[in-house]
Amino acid sequence: MNRNILILLIFIPVGKLFAQELISDGGIYIEKPDYSSTEKHRYSRDNISYKLKTTFIFDYYYIDNSGVKKKFLLSKNITSVDNPLNLTDYQNLTDSTIAQIKLIVTDSVETFPNYDSTYTQTVMSYAYIIKNDSLCECFQRDETNRLFLCSGVSTGVIDNAKNLWMHPPRQFTFKILQLNPFPFYYLDESVNHWSWDLETGNPYLDPRWINYKGNIKIHFDYTRQKDEIINSPLGKIKCKVTNGTGTSEFDNTTMKTSLKSYYHPKYGFVRLEYTNIDGTKMVIQLIKYSSNE
Repeated sequence: MNRNILILLIFIPVGKLFAQELISDGGIYIEKPDYSSTEKHRYSRDNISYKLKTTFIFDYYYIDNSGVKKKFLLSKNITSVDNPLNLTDYQNLTDSTIAQIKLIVTDSVETFPNYDSTYTQTVMSYAYIIKNDSLCECFQRDETNRLFLCSGVSTGVIDNAKNLWMHPPRQFTFKILQLNPFPFYYLDESVNHWSWDLETGNPYLDPRWINYKGNIKIHFDYTRQKDEIINSPLGKIKCKVTNGTGTSEFDNTTMKTSLKSYYHPKYGFVRLEYTNIDGTKMVIQLIKYSSNE
């Protein structure tokens, strides 16, 4: 009997038996880099929420300072005097309206234009959907056979037994979210407060919100709140709630932003409620989830 157990253990992949070592990097726990490994998904094999080949569809709306709901136009043009933020009506979608956001967990590092071999995050891709037709359903290859997204952008998420941290969408008018607390949740419920710092500059400091040429350092604080049950398109979901704040001092100016996030272990961040640098608000909510597991 003991001999059979020993044989069984020999054939179980090591990654299934032992979780990779976690280390703190400025308050965010990452998997200790293993540069000797050639395993393609070595930093995503133990993900809890954002597992390989899962897809998340989000609805969103922006609330201007008059309290009116808006969506964003699919345009990089920021020179319009009449509509500098490329806002459009929330209800009447057009062919130029970003209707929804798609997040695909690909873990395809090849989609980064300048791949860094030291990257220890799980690669995910944001795509922007117009009238239920995604602009980025697949990958393509260029003339050098390099894999790239046909539209959208690849970025990263850190998902492990200690914490969940992720980049928000930051294209088009979503670029304003660079200044807000990034979604960040500690799984250890004995910890009620955590923080990290971000140094950011061009190309993320947009003159529509910050007319500043240097880098700024933003301090993000997070505080655990009471659990809440929310009604969502996926049904009633009991969520772990966190309040986050962002503060920065630069060019004799104080910047403050905030985020209330709702986390569920299966679905990740199911709702994000932002207060932006200019007092406007944005809500991003999960409406569809699918997994190929």
